[in-house]
Amino acid sequence: MRFRTLPILGLGVLFVLALALAQEQKEPYYVGARVCATCHEGPEMGHQYSKWLLSKHSRAYSRLSLPQSREIVRLSGVPQEPQESIICLSCHATGMEAEDWERDDTFFIDDGVQCEKCHGPGSEYIDPQVMMNRELAMRRGLRMPTKADCFVCHNEKGTHLAVHNRPMLDLDEAWERIAHPTPESPNWEAVELPAGRAAEGGADPRYVGVHACAECHRDAMMGFQFSRWKESAHSMAYARLSTPEAMKVARDGGVSGDPQKSADCLKCHVTGGADLDASLASFTVDEGIGCEACHGPGSEYQYEAIMRDPIAARAAGLRSGGLDACLSCHADAHGKPFDYEFAWEAIKHPNNPPKIAEEPRYKTPMNMAVTPDSKELYVACEASDSIVVVDIETRRKVAEIPVGGQPHAVTFHPDGLRAFVSNRLDDTVSEIDIRNRRVVRTAPVGDEPHGLVVDPAGRRLFVANTLDESVSVLDTESLEEVKRLAASRNPWAMDLSPDGSTILLTNALSRLVELEDPSVSEITVIETERGVVVDRLEVHAANLLLGVSWHPGGEFAFFTLNRTKNRVTMARIAQGWVITNGLGVAWRDGRVDQVLLDHPDLYFPDPTAIAFTPDGRLAFVTSATSDRVAVVDVEKLIGLLKRSSDYERREVIPNHLGKSREFVVAHIPTKNTPRGMAMTPDGKTLFVGNSLDDSLTVVDVRALEAVERVDLGGPREITLARKGERLFHSANITFRRQFSCNTCHPDGHVDGLTYDIEPDGVGVNPVDNRTLRGVYDTAPFKWKGTNPSLSRQCGARLSVFFTRIQPFTPDELAAVDRYIGTIKLPPNRYRPLGAELTPAQRRGKHMFERTMTNDGEVIPVENRCITCHPPPYYTNRLRTDVGTRVRFDDHGLFDVPQLNNIYNSAPYLHNGIAPTLEEIWTVYNPDDRHGVTNDMTKDELNDLIEYIKTF
Repeated sequence: MRFRTLPILGLGVLFVLALALAQEQKEPYYVGARVCATCHEGPEMGHQYSKWLLSKHSRAYSRLSLPQSREIVRLSGVPQEPQESIICLSCHATGMEAEDWERDDTFFIDDGVQCEKCHGPGSEYIDPQVMMNRELAMRRGLRMPTKADCFVCHNEKGTHLAVHNRPMLDLDEAWERIAHPTPESPNWEAVELPAGRAAEGGADPRYVGVHACAECHRDAMMGFQFSRWKESAHSMAYARLSTPEAMKVARDGGVSGDPQKSADCLKCHVTGGADLDASLASFTVDEGIGCEACHGPGSEYQYEAIMRDPIAARAAGLRSGGLDACLSCHADAHGKPFDYEFAWEAIKHPNNPPKIAEEPRYKTPMNMAVTPDSKELYVACEASDSIVVVDIETRRKVAEIPVGGQPHAVTFHPDGLRAFVSNRLDDTVSEIDIRNRRVVRTAPVGDEPHGLVVDPAGRRLFVANTLDESVSVLDTESLEEVKRLAASRNPWAMDLSPDGSTILLTNALSRLVELEDPSVSEITVIETERGVVVDRLEVHAANLLLGVSWHPGGEFAFFTLNRTKNRVTMARIAQGWVITNGLGVAWRDGRVDQVLLDHPDLYFPDPTAIAFTPDGRLAFVTSATSDRVAVVDVEKLIGLLKRSSDYERREVIPNHLGKSREFVVAHIPTKNTPRGMAMTPDGKTLFVGNSLDDSLTVVDVRALEAVERVDLGGPREITLARKGERLFHSANITFRRQFSCNTCHPDGHVDGLTYDIEPDGVGVNPVDNRTLRGVYDTAPFKWKGTNPSLSRQCGARLSVFFTRIQPFTPDELAAVDRYIGTIKLPPNRYRPLGAELTPAQRRGKHMFERTMTNDGEVIPVENRCITCHPPPYYTNRLRTDVGTRVRFDDHGLFDVPQLNNIYNSAPYLHNGIAPTLEEIWTVYNPDDRHGVTNDMTKDELNDLIEYIKTF
């Protein structure tokens, strides 16, 4: 019997254990500080909750309403209000990365940095019996923070330092200041914060609490009134009663016991004297002197419809406050004088939006096109979110049409009645009614659309989606997407062949290649009639294919390119070998040639756009960072190629720095940062868009000279950030003017390449290029983490190892520093702001935050994903060895990179050896040093990656 019974008993024990484990593995949710106060308030527990109420942590959310926060946001490149930005709220509030279902009704975001910010969501450990068992509580999710956890938010941030100009936080001193230890052997019993108990629907008005008021009085349109109250001493009136000073005052006044329970104290330190019989359940005493202390119980007037009618609001009990309300508590309170006028200035809270200092809003023209009737020029202006219309005959701006966010390119329907604009920030295309000059329809496309063309029949619109590496094909009548084509990496510009049969699409980034292999970029060939990709032309050892234009004869097209020899050490900049600039020729038969526009004495950095004369005799090419246009004699260039051998065309001419003398016949100066161009159909005039001058340069094609500047209406003031933007887009800082900051960081992002920077030795420690989007507060910089600031990163080190010329002056460096800080982090395409997680992302979040492996082993804290990659930037800003050192590296300790929008910055790891996020863990994490992932199933890893893409 014994041997037959034991297995049964064993199964029973296993069932109980499994049930207990299942209970411990429930998804935790946030319950809010007031629930924590149930056990952590009162003198027996050292007034821990009141200590928090009196701390800056409780007011962290409200601080985001201050003018300084707006300035910090501007410097950070954050496009939202501070109180609406996940970047800001991740450190100024609790649970901002959580979904709504992960927050209980007792939890309020505007309570700032609450208990659960440090100790983890509390739903599974708040039970007193669990909390009495530290080991069990920690299995249920309780965290005990360390000083290192504080540094996630309190590490020095460049934006905050620029605005506040305060010394770095003394963490040891701050740790002591916020300390709230549990008293030894506490005489403890669970308590409820006194809350309202009146029934709904009573005859008399009742107190509803500040959070009911906050529903309407929180945001900027209402003057951040709730935050103004939160910043005031009124909000801390109840908590003040827990301090030693309050205890002394109470004793001196004859009050015995706990002041927080004394009616004599509460009558002036809590709204309504803490009359709970006159309060609804939403009211709690810990709010101190709330809105209703002055304005009267709000149960009858709290509704928006009533509050919008002043007469109805007063009839429902709304009071205006004033001197009498103040004197009821402040008249000779504790022997202190009361200056009403001074106090009123400190607490007044008008319900009007705060005044915002208007920043100059530039135009930043990008690309342009001539209307089918040849009368007007439509210019896509990225910074003003508009199309500027220029009269071609008078050369004057005649209209401006608001479109979507950051318009990049414009094209016309053959009927001459409609224009289409790609809005890269919004992921949309706008359709403009040309006669009425207004947007009539907007259609969603892929991520960050750039180039676009309409087929000759006017039936289809092709749109290059840069970030999701595709082409949307839209029906022009319905403006609905009918298919999506696969492109290569970062599809950019498009052009339609003269016979309308073929579209050529450039792709800005190289395909993903092995570490030691040269780049391979692509020209995608699309058959217009069927709307299908028919060829993919390889462009070897080239990248940044940005502009493309068919020759009028239709035999070939020109496209711009860089030849970045990133495998060559940066020491070779002095020989002009590292970054060269030129043109590609894509022939009808699929052959591709490359020529350089550089000359040893005159480089042509960042070629961007191309325009042919109608007769095909000349081609014009913009150099975006040397402020000029090159004029190419097409016949001479093509003749050079045709009379050269295959070997010369393949190996010599693409690298020859002297050949441009044979076909570049002139250089025409422009204003700052020329990009897009448009040729008039008669071939007499070329318009060049000067993106950082808010103007057009008018070129007389016959004379090959600039004859006029067309002002697009931008502001005259040049801000520090605009000055820095110009410097960032200028090759004047580099030896022989070979390249600019923008060359390696186009659009403030990445060029997708790995470089050999030689201070640590030639051929060793290759490093992947990293994005500058939203980077300002993620110091230290460089993969080694040795540069503590952007000024250090872009200062003398830049001139020594990259530009090989004199460094920026201090004023220039400050401007560049400011501009880089304003490079915006685009909206995340995998999780729009406020959106719920998908099921896969939700499962991935569990894997990202997990503390145990699939087989029940505890994952060491230092090897958990969330430890090194906490929000908001998903970096702890420390150096870590995750086992990715390869034979080219002399060390394995690297800066933990930020992960925001990580889905669009491949390749990955410090040297770019992982072409995809998957390979970080399937190929380059064999020993589980970069997080524990080898126990994951394929589905679990896929889910993890889907969640990481939401950062």
